[in-house]
Amino acid sequence: MIHVIASIRAQPAHADGLQAALLKLALASRSDAGCQSYRVLRCADDPALFATFEQWADADAEARHMQSAHIAEAFGVAGPLLATPPDIRRFTEI
Repeated sequence: MIHVIASIRAQPAHADGLQAALLKLALASRSDAGCQSYRVLRCADDPALFATFEQWADADAEARHMQSAHIAEAFGVAGPLLATPPDIRRFTEI
């Protein structure tokens, strides 16, 4: 199983718009083959900071997800709303 944790920072004025884009992405991603879990969190102390926590059956499932139309759409919508590029990290459980 592959665990993906992404830290995503919005421009403060666009945080609510980014939240909407991330929730739409999560809904679509949960239907991807191999998606075990896809959660979106918003920082209580910093409302412009979001995180996604994803679990994928394997690296191939996560790679297919990254090539999906809904990822391309989300990056297109979210790109102008971001303060910095997303920090996406992949983990395996030990």
